[in-house]
Amino acid sequence: MEILLEGDLDLAVSPLLAPVVRQVLVDPLVRSIELDVALVAFCDSSGLSALLNARNRAAEKGVSLRLVRVGARLERLLAATGLGRVLGVAG
Repeated sequence: MEILLEGDLDLAVSPLLAPVVRQVLVDPLVRSIELDVALVAFCDSSGLSALLNARNRAAEKGVSLRLVRVGARLERLLAATGLGRVLGVAG
C-alpha cells in the first residue's frame, strides 16, 4: 500500500497522517506501507513525530512502513536526527 504525502508536514498537517494510517491498517491484507514523500516541501519536528508514530502504529500490527522517494532536504533532516534508519528510508 502506498500513501502519497505532499506539501508541508508541520504542526498544522501532521495530525492528519495518523487517521490515514489507521484506516490502511484496518485491512488485514496490508503487509507493508510505503509513504511517498517526494512532494513533501517542508518537515518540522511535529512532522518527524507523525512519521515515527505512523511507523510505530504499523509495527504494532506487524506491518512494515518505509519512506520512499525521499528528497534531499528531508533526507538531510532524517540523517541529522538519526531517524532515516528507524523510518526505513528507501532510495
